Amino acid sequence: MYFTNELNLPAPLANALRRDEYSKGNASFSATGLLRPPRMAALYDDPNNIIYRDVRQNLWTLFGTAVHKILEGSEHPDYITEERLFCDVQGARLSGQIDIQHIQKDGSRVLQDYKTRKAYGVMNNDSDEKQLNIYAYLAQRNDIKVSGLQIINFIKDWSKRDAERNPDYPPHDIHIQDIKLWPFDEAERFVEERIQAHQAALSGELPDCTDEERWLRDEKFAVMKEKRIRAIRVFDSQMEAESFISAQKDADKHSIDHRRGMPLRCMEFCDVSGYCDQYATFKQENEDG
Repeated sequence: MYFTNELNLPAPLANALRRDEYSKGNASFSATGLLRPPRMAALYDDPNNIIYRDVRQNLWTLFGTAVHKILEGSEHPDYITEERLFCDVQGARLSGQIDIQHIQKDGSRVLQDYKTRKAYGVMNNDSDEKQLNIYAYLAQRNDIKVSGLQIINFIKDWSKRDAERNPDYPPHDIHIQDIKLWPFDEAERFVEERIQAHQAALSGELPDCTDEERWLRDEKFAVMKEKRIRAIRVFDSQMEAESFISAQKDADKHSIDHRRGMPLRCMEFCDVSGYCDQYATFKQENEDG
């Protein structure tokens, strides 16, 4: 990967943002790596693809790394921190580094993971459950009894006002979130399926990214009115939008803005979208439309 510095940030900061200390150890796949779309991972690992990223895109990754570094040095007899576990699955070596293992009185462990994120990510994120259950699978394969899973969220945009108004909003800027622990057989099946998908992609059988993996935004039909910048109402179908307009006394001053479903990850957050024929097809279809 090649880094740019479009904002001309000071060299010490730019160098820190370039630094990537992540390692999967002596393994074929990491727990977090399994959650990446197989197509994206394979294109990323293709040595023929030249990838560019601006250093500013690593800002919050740097913050997260700093938090981990600070907490690594805090030791306690009832906690194991930053231990990397390994096991063999489907002819591949899987690894995962667990931030905290809280040892319970019965000898079992609650696995905990730090996350630095926005409040929205706390309320709308199902990848946490998958990642933590891969950790649980790794632990169980290493003869560790797992009795619980938790995410410790550090919320960078927490708002006291939003916490008071919204019962689903995190009540504090540090929020401990319990995660559902899957049965071992379910976790094993999920891990095996993900490894098979990644192995197939690396062998050249690139599967299309799913709508979920592409972070596809739903198609919408926004009702606009003359001299107003924002939409009055947004509907899921054109018929609903047209019905709403026809019920207005000044219907002739309204129009419909068709907002196509957009793959947000492909457009803004994928380093290899320029090498992806699936995304190229999407762009071509939208240009033609």
